[in-house]
Amino acid sequence: MEDVFREAEKEFTQMVEKYKSPSSLWLNTIESEIAQDGRELTRKILQGHVDSRGTGNVGEAITTTNNVLLTHRRLLKRNLQTLFGKICITRTGYSLRDHSHLFPLDALLNLPVLSSFSYGLQRFIARRVSTTAFSEALNLTLEITGVTVGKRQAIQIIEECAVDFDAYYAHKMARKSRKASILVLTTDGKGIVMRHEALREETQKRAVDAKQKMKTRLSRGEKSNRKRMAQVASIYLIEQFVRIPKDIIDELRRQKADLRRPRPYQKRVWASVEKDSDDVIKDMFAEAHKRDSKHNKEWVVLVDGNKHQLHVVKSLAKKEGVNATIILDIIHVIEYLWDAARVFINEANHAGCEAWVEEKLTQILYGKAGKVAGSIRMSAAKRKLEKDKNQTAKDCARYIARHKSYMNYVKYLKCGYPIATGVIEGACRYLIKDRMDITGARWGLTGAESVLKLRSLVTSGDFEDYWTFHLKSEHDRNYASKIKNLNKLQFIMSS
Repeated sequence: MEDVFREAEKEFTQMVEKYKSPSSLWLNTIESEIAQDGRELTRKILQGHVDSRGTGNVGEAITTTNNVLLTHRRLLKRNLQTLFGKICITRTGYSLRDHSHLFPLDALLNLPVLSSFSYGLQRFIARRVSTTAFSEALNLTLEITGVTVGKRQAIQIIEECAVDFDAYYAHKMARKSRKASILVLTTDGKGIVMRHEALREETQKRAVDAKQKMKTRLSRGEKSNRKRMAQVASIYLIEQFVRIPKDIIDELRRQKADLRRPRPYQKRVWASVEKDSDDVIKDMFAEAHKRDSKHNKEWVVLVDGNKHQLHVVKSLAKKEGVNATIILDIIHVIEYLWDAARVFINEANHAGCEAWVEEKLTQILYGKAGKVAGSIRMSAAKRKLEKDKNQTAKDCARYIARHKSYMNYVKYLKCGYPIATGVIEGACRYLIKDRMDITGARWGLTGAESVLKLRSLVTSGDFEDYWTFHLKSEHDRNYASKIKNLNKLQFIMSS
């Protein structure tokens, strides 16, 4: 048999001899040269290994899973871009008139069918694109691997890499958790700038009908109609953390160092710009049921007050017989109070604003939300405020009054429940803003959805497990579902 590693061994010998020679070059230059030479060496080692696996000739014919006997054999070559550069694979293809070729060697090596990039290279690109801009990710790919990848090719790669996201989580078993845990569900929306054709139908219509008052920028109150809302969801477990309202005030004053705050664990975070918010919230409840099918845990749903999201959450909880405690995020309440404070007190009077917010927040934390809403309305009416300021005060009062049934903070704190949506706010910032909101970026629908899925996997600590699942799914789709007795054929090729 031909020595398939002869070229690799020759390359190694030449490389060692080259760097034995004296040199006056700086170390960084030598590093760059060794990196480039080393990549060629590893490419030849990979080429030799693939050649050593043979051509996948398993006899006169193979049978498809539909019991079609493929009797036409021919050797065909295929180029594949890998982490180390391009290799050429020679393999035996089996076919029949009006039937495409099937390649046993491709099945043994689990080669991608639709892509000319190896799964190793696809994984490298997917991880980089999920964290940084396409241009930067592809420049890094070229620098590290020597392979040039176009943006369109990269988009196709990440779409293919994310294709098993839903199937993975449907298949994944829930991990066992401690008994005395609170199960927290939380969701929020965040807009992503999209290309016009990727916007939802209503937004497209508004974008077409909109007429800007100024040519160079939007005037106050105008919307760009360029964004499509992505729904972000998170679910996690957390231990009880019993407090009283005064503890919250002390934390805001930074007068109390909190050293024993429990941390979320078994946290999963994800987002979708393709699905409707209703479907994402349904997925969130489905994930919760997987983790607590017997409803032994205390379910807490943290919300920001969005009317539609609240309706969906309450409907699902009722429909599925879940006794979930819905809690209004205290941070949103504080933001509304600050807006109102600037209405009644000179914004430059920071101490006065802080004192006003603290007073109202203390009342709310002790169960007097209705009283606070009424006092804000009364103050606004007495002062005969300007239209904008009056509207701000009304908005604050309406927000508090409308959601007071979800503001029983004395009870929530006594039960040890979380009352702030820090996890979902962080998820919105990381999943959406830090990657999708890069200056000048405008997304297509499938590309944005794929990047969100990949970032979700990384954030949830599931990427490596997902990648194993994805490769197995690819093998099943491309080979096991098409070639009969594939395991037996692979055993023959490996022997």
